[in-house]
Amino acid sequence: MRIFVLVGLLLVSTFSYGIERMYGVVSTGYSDVEFNQREEESFGYKILLGHQFHRQWYVETGYYKIADVGNEQSMENDFFKADGLYLGALGKASSPMGELFYRLGVARIDVVGYEPLTAEGGCNLGNSTVTQSGDTYCRYDKGVFAGILGLGFDLAVAEKLFVRLDADYIRGGNGLDTGMISLGLRYNFN
Repeated sequence: MRIFVLVGLLLVSTFSYGIERMYGVVSTGYSDVEFNQREEESFGYKILLGHQFHRQWYVETGYYKIADVGNEQSMENDFFKADGLYLGALGKASSPMGELFYRLGVARIDVVGYEPLTAEGGCNLGNSTVTQSGDTYCRYDKGVFAGILGLGFDLAVAEKLFVRLDADYIRGGNGLDTGMISLGLRYNFN
């Protein structure tokens, strides 16, 4: 019986230690996306969960919505969507005002969209599809791996609350090239 109590206390103390150094981030911003010779500007957002594993280092994971243009149900040429999952490490420098950080990470970005047929009547990416209006476009749905470089600042506004301003550069396969600037809130769970 004592061993079960000891193991239970050890698990509770490990969990409370782990959550003590965790934080969450919700931010929204503007992104400029290039993919396979297509350029789009869109609003995006990030939902992140992080953990401080060293006094100057964080590990962070989450979801990036890079672009959401048009409506896929209308099957028009302007539809474009890019989003994915992210994992990265942040190095930080603290001050009484907040924390300056840089981000190095990787992401798996799913890119879905329509593009016009080539001059030869084929598709660079994806397969041809006929829209409701009778036009033929190429629909693609590609998953690409990307690297992320970022720089930002968490401004302390309360004991556990920060305002986060950051910029990310995302580069991946099929010519994915994105710049994203976002503003959000970071909340420390401890």
